[in-house]
Amino acid sequence: MDLVDSCTKVILSKIYVSQFGATGSEMQFISNDSEIEPDVLRKKLEGLKNSGFVEFMDGRPSLTETGRRSIVVVMTGGAFDIIHPGHVETLEQAKSLGDVLIVSVARDRTFERNKRRPPQHAEVLRRNLVSSLRVVDCAVLGSETDIFETVLLLKPDIIALGYDQFHEEAKILEEVKKRGLTVQVIRLRSSNPDIKTTAIISADPDKLVRL
Repeated sequence: MDLVDSCTKVILSKIYVSQFGATGSEMQFISNDSEIEPDVLRKKLEGLKNSGFVEFMDGRPSLTETGRRSIVVVMTGGAFDIIHPGHVETLEQAKSLGDVLIVSVARDRTFERNKRRPPQHAEVLRRNLVSSLRVVDCAVLGSETDIFETVLLLKPDIIALGYDQFHEEAKILEEVKKRGLTVQVIRLRSSNPDIKTTAIISADPDKLVRL
């Protein structure tokens, strides 16, 4: 039985995300888009501190081990060069697996190495576009050298792979285990696997899926 209520999970999730670039006071970054009244938030934070879910450092809250275990963090990644319905479906599936969805966006150098072409949009713009999607709690730029550096930074509970991503589940599990992490790897589905960025860029009508 889940003993943590939904309001508490929202607050814990906001605190988790804040470590990856959120600025301002704890009230600002937790209150934004959470629909939690400031007075209610203050009482909640005090209660979470007394219960051992949250601790404060320099006036800002951070999760204790107990607090972190109380939410499920889902990580997924990709290039997201041109956002299309396939991306949205994948991200919605990923978010449904947990409480927090954090997305690693490929760096420009990584994109060019894997795709053999430059991206249509620079890495910061691609990250900002992903961040603007309602279902995404946070988007970060990935490592330029080792994807597992990002995994180690985020320490997700679940890694969600796109249906057509080349990563092998067994290899990922092996690598995260080497780094002392316990992570579940889930391969996502697609109801429209023919929707691809390459088809959109090529502007070939025969490759586009009409919805």
